[in-house]
Amino acid sequence: MKRFFFLYLFISCFLTFNFSFSQKAERIGYINMEYILSQMEDYKTANAQLEEKIGKWKREIEERKTEIKVLTDSLEIERPLLTYDIISDRESEIKFEEEQLNDYQIKRFGVNGDWVTQELLLIRPIQDQVLNVVETISKQKKFDKIFDQSADAILFYSEKKYDISDLVLKSILRAEKLEKLNLEFDDEKVNSEYEAKKKLLEETKAKKAEEVKAKRELLLKQRDEKRKAYQKRRDSLLELRKQNKAKKNENF
Repeated sequence: MKRFFFLYLFISCFLTFNFSFSQKAERIGYINMEYILSQMEDYKTANAQLEEKIGKWKREIEERKTEIKVLTDSLEIERPLLTYDIISDRESEIKFEEEQLNDYQIKRFGVNGDWVTQELLLIRPIQDQVLNVVETISKQKKFDKIFDQSADAILFYSEKKYDISDLVLKSILRAEKLEKLNLEFDDEKVNSEYEAKKKLLEETKAKKAEEVKAKRELLLKQRDEKRKAYQKRRDSLLELRKQNKAKKNENF
């Protein structure tokens, strides 16, 4: 019985040790998404575009609110002087403008509004790019979980060595730099091809111009030779006629 008890105790300790070891072996890292995004030029540009649109929409809303307030204040001032029908029409107009304003606010800032749509269009692709890099680095560094320090996840304490934010950022910036170099290389290649085609076109035009010039000079030379030959024959005929006429005069 005692033997089985020690065997049971050994197995329990072994399982507990394995469980504890597996728990300790779990690697957890973290990033600061806000920090990473703030260092990316693409995010700065996209965020500036989004903020510009949001600012424009907010200004439009404030302008409409001001217009409605002017209508409301004007009605309250003039109410004692207006008939019931005019008051009713003015109130209907104000109510219509308020409904239009509410619809506009929902359209721009509602759950499925333009703000959300534009954020998905401009910001989400950049966030997805960051997450893809995080996933790649996590696999390379063998992390089991990665938390976002700037999100709702609460980290009371974390060692700097588990912060892979700079590593993620370097990877992204390196990829952007490489892409930029590739684009510059492509531009140089395109420019080089363009210059080569331009040079070939200019050479072709110059060659055709020389050919046209040579043909024109040959044609002018042939015309001049024909004109000289004709003039020579004409002079010969005139001389022959002159001689024949002189002979006839001598005979008389």
